[in-house]
Amino acid sequence: MSIYLGIDIGASTVKLGLWDSENGVIGDRLDNPSRASEGPDATVNVIKTAAQEIFKINDINPKDIKAIGASCPAPIDPSGLCVYPTNIDRSWQGVNVQQKISDSFSLPALLLNDGDAAAYREYTVREAQNQASSSMAQFITGTGLGGALIINSKIFSGPGVGAEFGHILTDTSDNADLCGCGATGCAETRASLLGLRNMVKHRQAKGNVPKALQGDPMEVAKILRELGQDENPLQDVTDIWHEYFTNLGRAVRSVINTVGCDLIVISGGAQERRKNASDQSYERFKQDAIGWIRHEIDHSFPHLKKTRVEWSIDTLPDSAAYGAAQYSATHW
Repeated sequence: MSIYLGIDIGASTVKLGLWDSENGVIGDRLDNPSRASEGPDATVNVIKTAAQEIFKINDINPKDIKAIGASCPAPIDPSGLCVYPTNIDRSWQGVNVQQKISDSFSLPALLLNDGDAAAYREYTVREAQNQASSSMAQFITGTGLGGALIINSKIFSGPGVGAEFGHILTDTSDNADLCGCGATGCAETRASLLGLRNMVKHRQAKGNVPKALQGDPMEVAKILRELGQDENPLQDVTDIWHEYFTNLGRAVRSVINTVGCDLIVISGGAQERRKNASDQSYERFKQDAIGWIRHEIDHSFPHLKKTRVEWSIDTLPDSAAYGAAQYSATHW
């Protein structure tokens, strides 16, 4: 039996899970505060303590751990170095976190971007169900817009940072919003929670918005998925989601035309089902979203119509931790 420790490092939480190359997920996972704001060394200490706890909970001998797969919410170079801290404390910039984890456990370790790790987990689930592709792009919707490429069963990586799909230009208008990367008009400025906030803010500035869209733009953005999956959503809400998925579709089209992917997977907050949403209202929301994305793809080259656009099918919590563990198993 080959057991791998999976770790997903977040700005506030670190999540651990165990994965066996023969039997899959082992036992219970574990969540602990990450202390990431105190720097990488503090987080590595948290991981080391939490690992002993998860080994004990699941009756695992630490000597049976073959390697470690970890993920982090930042661009990671092939050596395991945090290139720049997009969603984690600035003290992580330029630090080889992979080496720190490896040294701490005296085990081989692999550090991935969290989007890459989650996408690899999605790929393995699809492969097991005969729904995979040799060229898959995953768009990960959340506070920002992440991306990952799985080519011939491997995570695409170059000498620098790649698959930053959220920073594909989709809005060239004079009113294009400033993105966190420093440019304007990136896909992330529409197809993300921050993008929803931007769209709410613009509508509020014009005035005459329904009561449901009044108030702090970010707080309104956080309830738009719930409003979008109502039985009879407000037209303003539908229009916002139309703009969201249209911009996502433009980014998707650019990726397909550049890479030649034949499978596009949409995951993250935008595709999640709200509590108490009926089957009918959720299916309508899903089909509208895919339809708006497809519209941007299908009026390009005819062969693009063959590209599959699908919701994520991985339902496992903490998919990044387990995806990192599984990817480390391809190395050791």
